[in-house]
Amino acid sequence: MKAVIYARYSPGPNQTDKSIEGQIRECTQFAHQNDILIVGTYADHKKTGRNDNRAEFQRMLRDSAKGLFDAVIVWKIDRFGRNREEIAINKVKLRRNGVRVMYAKEHIPDGPEGIILESTLEGLAEYYSANLSQNIMRGMREVAMKGQSTGGGGRSLGYYVDQDKHFQIDEHGAQIVRQIFEMYSSGKQASEIIKELNSKGLKTANGKPFNHNSIVRILSNRRYIGEYRWHDIFIPDGMPRIIDDETFEKVQKRLEKNKKAPARKIQAGSEEEFLLTTKLFCGHCGETMIGDSGTSKGGQRYSYYTCSTRKHRKAEEREKK
Repeated sequence: MKAVIYARYSPGPNQTDKSIEGQIRECTQFAHQNDILIVGTYADHKKTGRNDNRAEFQRMLRDSAKGLFDAVIVWKIDRFGRNREEIAINKVKLRRNGVRVMYAKEHIPDGPEGIILESTLEGLAEYYSANLSQNIMRGMREVAMKGQSTGGGGRSLGYYVDQDKHFQIDEHGAQIVRQIFEMYSSGKQASEIIKELNSKGLKTANGKPFNHNSIVRILSNRRYIGEYRWHDIFIPDGMPRIIDDETFEKVQKRLEKNKKAPARKIQAGSEEEFLLTTKLFCGHCGETMIGDSGTSKGGQRYSYYTCSTRKHRKAEEREKK
């Protein structure tokens, strides 16, 4: 009999590649004891078992139709999945391809007793997953109610988390945040801000160069006026404040104005709009692309998108002439 090994470990601070190594070792030992030839291995790293949206798992399912192997060996049932409905569907797919699922550490006997035992183990795997998720969410909720970091939601430039999971101001990053707000509120374009920050070698919270999206995220981040949010939990003064209310509101008004300003009709009297306006950004300067149109020498009218900075610059040049 020829078989492949499927291994998986879930995302989390205590999950590592060593888990994969251990699963493969025990599955290989199981195969050797049962005179099974291992012809391949599929492994998903940091992937939940609550759904089958796993690249290696899906590749294994596709390969099962090629007649390359007769069985899939997994360490335990919960490595195959933790959703009984998807487990059943995927087992049917394998069975139709002449492939069976075998477990290295859980003996499932043939016959009616094996069907009941396997169903029970699958139910326990799903219960464990749902119960664990519920407990984790309960714990995160308690943490959030204290205004502490839940470990999710992304990093914000200007803050760090201390040993007690409280947010504290990182003065170096906070200074960059203040600079961004000051420049934008004073009338500078996002492209100018990006160029200036990157020319100084300054980085985002993730250590990357600034771009249009990172600037907008910073300017829209209400953490900077002290607001702490996690799902439905809202604490007005739950974060150390970096930006004053007046500056923040001034910036929000300008963001909203600039968001609406580029919207242009294709032609006078037309009800059709450029649907991607404010959703496309120039690859050179990072500013928004806006709708525009023109007429060829033959009288044919064309509609297209152009960089708003380039458009405004041309308009200014025409006015000077």
